[in-house]
Order: sequence, then C-alpha cells, then structure tokens
Amino acid sequence: MAAQMLQMDGLQKAAVLLIALGAELSAKILKQNFDDDEIERLTYTISNMGQIPAETKDLVISEFKQLFEARQYILQGGVSYAREMLEKAIGPARATELIKKLTTSGKILPFTSLRKTDPRHLLSFLQNEHPQTIALTMAYLQPEQAALVLAGLREEVQADVAKRIAEMERASVEIVDEVEKVLESKLSNVVQEDRTRGGGVDVLVGILNAVDRATEKKILEELEREDPALAEEVRKRMFVFEDIVKLDDIFIQRILREVDTKDLAVALRGANEEVRNRVFRNQSQRAAKMLKDEIEYMGPVRLRDVEEAQQRIVKVIRSLEESGEIIISRGGEDAILV
Repeated sequence: MAAQMLQMDGLQKAAVLLIALGAELSAKILKQNFDDDEIERLTYTISNMGQIPAETKDLVISEFKQLFEARQYILQGGVSYAREMLEKAIGPARATELIKKLTTSGKILPFTSLRKTDPRHLLSFLQNEHPQTIALTMAYLQPEQAALVLAGLREEVQADVAKRIAEMERASVEIVDEVEKVLESKLSNVVQEDRTRGGGVDVLVGILNAVDRATEKKILEELEREDPALAEEVRKRMFVFEDIVKLDDIFIQRILREVDTKDLAVALRGANEEVRNRVFRNQSQRAAKMLKDEIEYMGPVRLRDVEEAQQRIVKVIRSLEESGEIIISRGGEDAILV
C-alpha cells in the first residue's frame, strides 16, 4: 500500500485526505482554501477515485500531519529549528524531504520574490544596504543564493554580515515585514507571506557550507579575530575537507565510492599527511598505490583547483549525510553511536 501512495500525485493525496475528513469538513476546507479551478480539479479527482484501502488513507493522513507539524515548526523558529525538531521525531531523511516540500513551494518563508531572483541581481542592490539588512535578508535565502551574495560583498563587510547572521535572534513580524517591503519593492514584486525567524549559527553554517573555500576561510579567520567563541561554534557545526579524519572508516569507504577519482587526487595534493593516510587506509592496496602515483606525477596544481576539488568532495559528503547514508559527529549527543 505504501508503494501505491508513492505513485499518487499531490492532487490525488489531497482528494484522499478530503474523502477521509468527510463531506461537511471537506466543504469548509475547499471554500476557505481553494479557488474555483482547484475545487473543480479536486472534485473531478474525488469523483473518479475507486475504493481507497484503509492503509493508504492512513498513510496520506500521516503525511499531512507531518507536513502540518513541519510548517508549524518553521513558523515558530525557522527552517533550522524545524529540521532539528523533525529529525528527532522522524529521522534526517524524512525531515529533509518535508522541509524541501515546504520551502520549495514558496509559501512558507518571507522574501519569496528574492529567493527567485538571480544572486547577481540580489548582490547589486544588497551590497549598499546596512549589514544588518543584508544579514536579515540572507537568512531567508537559499544557502546557495546567500553564498554567492556573501562571496560578492566587500571583504570588510563579509565577516560583519556573517557575524550578524549567526547572532540574529527571532526577528519581529514588523521588522521582517518592513525590510521585505522595502527590498522587494525594488523588484516590483512585493508579496505578503507569514513571517518567521531568520538567522542563527545554523543559518550561517548553511551559507558557509555553500560558499567557495577561499571565502569560507577568510570569513572564519575574520570571525576568529573578532569573536573567537563564535568562530569556534561555527567551526564545530561545519564540515570541512580536513574533517574526513573524524569520520568512521565505513563512512569514508562509502564516500570514496561516490567521489570522482580525479577530484580525489587533486584534493589530496593539497591535504595534510593525516588526511591522505586516512584515505589510503580505506582503499585497497592497488587503489591506494594508483592514487599515490597519480598525486606524485600530476605536476604543479593551482591552490584554487585544490580548493574546488575539496569543495566538490565535501558537497558529496554533505549529500550523503542528508540522505542518512553516513553520520557526521559534531560533538555532544550527536557523537554517540549505539
């Protein structure tokens, strides 16, 4: 039955949910939440549905409940808070799936129009704003967007903005609303959405995880000078290439099956001996010898190429973590494996 539900689209699931809720309640939901076209499509779908197995109905209701709870978590404390709460309840993989469904719908977070805008355009009108305004806005962008904006800011502004993101508490509805209106009016596309919290160390970590390695290093070094405690907290939550040595051998072996061999050779060319030896130890003797030979005979490599190769490998590692295939211990309870 679970397989049957996986084959259902959103419209069919909505129809099953309305059937399960009964005619009276469903009529109120349709009237208050859907336009005429959507009501027509839902009505048609409901009328063409055959017998719905009880297990399928239960699974649809369960998914709706999880989505509703995920949305409430986002509205209470932002995406990072929602992810933390959901992971505790239903695990990392399912939590990631629910967050993705909600955030990609464009109906949860503020600054909808900005999240649909080319980062280069965002940078062009954000770079002259006050650092606090830039920080608040970036906290609601997708990490990849925010990373490009952060990398494009003047160096003397980057660390200031990064620090403000990390230290940002829950923003008031009025402040978020005002900033959104001012900025999105420049794009001639002001929207009215629910307002949620932005900022925090987790948001900054997400952005730094997506920037290029050189920008990441510069910002962390500047944070280290300005606020060593904050820099240490950020570092503890980030995963950088050198952290491979902290992973369990079985996870390193899983990662090595996914990464490009050429990327691995270039990345290790600029790595320390501890990282190299840990990688070699998790390969067969033949594979390790071939990799060592490739590193030795590849010739001079630009630092930028090394950093880009390391970043691609880290991206693979983070993707495997998100899917639940590997575990990255970050201290505290997360470090305990049972």
